[in-house]
Amino acid sequence: MEHLIEPLKNLGLSEKEVLVYLALLQIGSATPYQIAKKSGIKRPTAYVIAEELVAKGLIVHIPGEEKKRYIAKNPDAFFEEKEEQLAAARKILPELRSYQKNVAEKSSILYFEGIDGLHQAYAYRQKELHGKEIVGFFASNEDSTSEVTEYFVEWNEYRAKHNTPVRGITVDAPDLLPYAKFFGEGAGAMNLKFLPRDVYGSKISIESCDNQFVRIFLFESVETLIIESPKFAVAVKEIFELVWKSVEGRFDKPATWVG
Repeated sequence: MEHLIEPLKNLGLSEKEVLVYLALLQIGSATPYQIAKKSGIKRPTAYVIAEELVAKGLIVHIPGEEKKRYIAKNPDAFFEEKEEQLAAARKILPELRSYQKNVAEKSSILYFEGIDGLHQAYAYRQKELHGKEIVGFFASNEDSTSEVTEYFVEWNEYRAKHNTPVRGITVDAPDLLPYAKFFGEGAGAMNLKFLPRDVYGSKISIESCDNQFVRIFLFESVETLIIESPKFAVAVKEIFELVWKSVEGRFDKPATWVG
C-alpha cells in the first residue's frame, strides 16, 4: 500500500489524509477509532484528518448514527474532480477499486449539508447522467431560499445543455415559476405533472437517477442525501412509473399560475 501514498499526495493530500482515505476505502463506514486502528494513526489525529477530508469533499459523514462515522466517496468520483491530474494517477485507480470490493455491493448513503453541500450533491456523477433520464417526485419551491432557487436554475441550465431530461410529479404551485422555462418535452426538458396541493404537497424532492442512485433534497433544512443503490433506484422509478401512468392525460399544465 505504501506505493500508493506518493501519487495521492501529488493530488494535494497529506500523507495522513491518504492513510485515512485508503483505510476508509478498505473498511467501508467507520468510526474515528476504527480509522485509527486501520491506518495506524492516533485516534484524535484520525478524527481531525477525517474532518479535513470531509471539508475537501473526499469523505462524508453518515447521518443517523449515535457515534460519528465516515465513509469514503467512490474513488471514481474523486478522480473525476481531479481530471487535470488524472493522467498521472490513473494507474492506481484499479487498486483503489479493489479495496472497495468487499463493500461494493452494499448500499451506501452520502450526506451533504448546506448550500455548499447542495452544490456537491448535484455535481455528484453529473457527467454520467448526460443523455440519461432523471425521474422523481418534486417539491414545491415554497421553502426554498433565493440562494437555493438560483442554484437550481443554474443546475437545470447545465442539465438541459447536456440533454438530461426530467420526468416528474410536482406540486401545482406558483412558486415554481422560476423554472418555467425548462418545462416541456424533449431532450433536456422537464416533463411534469402538476398535482393539486390537496392531492400532493411534498416538501422534499426524491429522484431516481438513471436507475443508479437516489437523490433526496430537503428544502427547509437544505440537506441532501444520496443513496448509492441501483436496486433502490429501480424501486423508486417503478413507483414513479405507476403514479405517472395513473395520471396519464391529466395535470399536464399548472392550474394555479401561467408560466
